[in-house]
Amino acid sequence: MPDAIERKRAFETYQTTVSLTESLTPHVKRIHFQLPAGATMTFRAGQFVQIFVPTADKPRRTSYSIASPPYESTFFELCVTLVDGGVSSTFLHNLKVGDSVQAMGPLGRFTLPDPLPRDIVFIATGSGIAPFRSMILDLVHRNAPQKISLVFGNRFDNDILYKTEWEELERQNTSFRKRFTLSRPHETWTGKKGYVQDALADFISSPAEKDYYICGLVKMIDGVAEKLQQMGVPKEQIHFERFD
Repeated sequence: MPDAIERKRAFETYQTTVSLTESLTPHVKRIHFQLPAGATMTFRAGQFVQIFVPTADKPRRTSYSIASPPYESTFFELCVTLVDGGVSSTFLHNLKVGDSVQAMGPLGRFTLPDPLPRDIVFIATGSGIAPFRSMILDLVHRNAPQKISLVFGNRFDNDILYKTEWEELERQNTSFRKRFTLSRPHETWTGKKGYVQDALADFISSPAEKDYYICGLVKMIDGVAEKLQQMGVPKEQIHFERFD
């Protein structure tokens, strides 16, 4: 019976209303999709929704990780990068508050075990941070006893999504710490420089005693996984979700 319930939830559709749209960077927007009055969506941090994007033929369904935590159940937040020529990202970036959008979810199995067996390290680039924002906020909200680390790579200084939020979370929670690294920083940047895999060795102590969750493009994931194994991390402690 629980499996049947989960299957039912996985294919539930909602007629949502855009309640917030805000630019996080020059190319990325955060968008809130409000569920109908009285409706809630039960999901696990790390899952995604599919947005029905109108086209001349029939709606196309495009998947986006949920960036908001599960305790925010009356709406969900997406973190959308505008892709040149991208039909779905262009549609979403053009949305305005009050617009109606059909969505389906929750879907996906890129989630955390409960309880966590070890301290955890999240490694992301760009909008791959979306599922990890949901996971980290959920863990902090539930006062998880494990230590939580975030290694977040981007190209430029103004690409760091939710930068102020991560800084404030680190100030307020001794269990959370973050590292930003930039591959093409401005000359005034004083933080870590280079790719995410280059930022691991001097940031992560006792690497074999932690679990790792990676999200981003295939090349990045492969590079990080290879580096972690060189650091002595067993393959079964490395988990990832690829973005095409």
